[in-house]
Amino acid sequence: MKKLNLKVLIFLIIIASSLSSCEQKVKEKRKVERETLDVAHPVIAQTDQGKYSEPTWQIVDEFYDAISANNTKMVSDMLATKFPVNFQPKNKIRPLDAVIRTADNLQLAKLFIDGGANMEDKKDEFILGASEHKRLAILKYLVEKGAKFKNNGAFNKAGFYHFYDGAKYLLMSGANPNIGDVSGKLWVFHEAVRKSDYTVLNALRLTKDDLEFNDCDGKTALIIAIKTNNIEMVKYLLKKGVDRNKPETFDCGDDIYYGKLPIEFAKENNFKEMVELLK
Repeated sequence: MKKLNLKVLIFLIIIASSLSSCEQKVKEKRKVERETLDVAHPVIAQTDQGKYSEPTWQIVDEFYDAISANNTKMVSDMLATKFPVNFQPKNKIRPLDAVIRTADNLQLAKLFIDGGANMEDKKDEFILGASEHKRLAILKYLVEKGAKFKNNGAFNKAGFYHFYDGAKYLLMSGANPNIGDVSGKLWVFHEAVRKSDYTVLNALRLTKDDLEFNDCDGKTALIIAIKTNNIEMVKYLLKKGVDRNKPETFDCGDDIYYGKLPIEFAKENNFKEMVELLK
């Protein structure tokens, strides 16, 4: 009987020891898990060097949504607490590009331009973006900050996208009007005729072919001036050497069609002085 009790006692001791060992292992495992969570990548946190860890995709989406909403305050707050100004997310356009596509919000753009974003090798591209999306305030500020624009086609980019004010600013700041897609230059030329903008006309370096250019609606610069009864512009263009006998020319594809002569428009509208000039 004593032997039986001794065996039972030994068995109970072994069971208790095993349970204690298992409990200790569970505690150690939980401790490791807690420590792992503590050192896992946080949503965002500043280090001693003042830098941020890489934002989660949720923060990235939140940041770009704030830009799309043109929410300057939210973007500013996130740059200060969650989103590194130099961070470039995968599969996303650059933050400043997103700003340019959204609005001409100079205050928002300055958060990146003046906030430490690494953009020295990208300023030319931002200039082209501002020219395309008609962001005059941002365009001017990029030029002030030293972005190159004279020989990268920015002027013609602005003209191509019918951004007259931007094209004029770049032209008068020294942009070469003959670099890039010169259809932009030709659009600016006709707009300058409509606006009687002699400052632009004199800066465009117009060739003979430029002066004779006709748009898809058949109009030459001379016909535009006649139709708007702009006698001074007619005189200016004739002095530049435009062909007074070039008719409306519809040339937007394979076939070319011709319409009225410049003098016919003047006669139809009883512009007698113009008729005399065009004879």
